[in-house]
Amino acid sequence: SSYTLHTGEYVYCIARRFDINPGELLSLNGLSPSSVVYAGLTLKIPQTGNAFPGQRSLLNHPTTYTVSSGDTIYSVACQFGDVTPEAIAYANNLQDPYKLQAGQELIIP
Repeated sequence: SSYTLHTGEYVYCIARRFDINPGELLSLNGLSPSSVVYAGLTLKIPQTGNAFPGQRSLLNHPTTYTVSSGDTIYSVACQFGDVTPEAIAYANNLQDPYKLQAGQELIIP
């Protein structure tokens, strides 16, 4: 399987979200911890079953989150670690394309 990065996402974010080992994710994609990644980059997702080594959740949830300028649904999801953008969209009745506005309150499941 594969995943295409969106604005505000990075490799460790995807590893947390998919509960996969970040070293394996990097290796499978020919990346190093210092590699520059960008929106539109398609990552192959390892299928080894090796979990993320540590706490997947970066911020406690469920909670609410106030959108800041420049936030995307993808960058917000990354701030929580183990929450998918789709779960946030569903909890807030958002439709693709997900347009967020500074000051908007989001429910984080």
